[in-house]
Amino acid sequence: MEYLSDVNLRAVLKVLIGRAGGTIEISNAELYDAMLPDSGRAERFRIEELRDGLRLTLVPSPDANGPHE
Repeated sequence: MEYLSDVNLRAVLKVLIGRAGGTIEISNAELYDAMLPDSGRAERFRIEELRDGLRLTLVPSPDANGPHE
């Protein structure tokens, strides 16, 4: 699965917010950084279907300059 429908995304958010105690506060700066990261590359997500649910994983974009030592 590479894409979550709007309905599925809302369900995932409901579960995650519930696990966090019912409220998650996100600042405007965090939202803008997530939407428009300094690198110009947005984070990617891996969505895997499991036998009994989903696994969502953040996959950082590769560094445009290659790996750093």
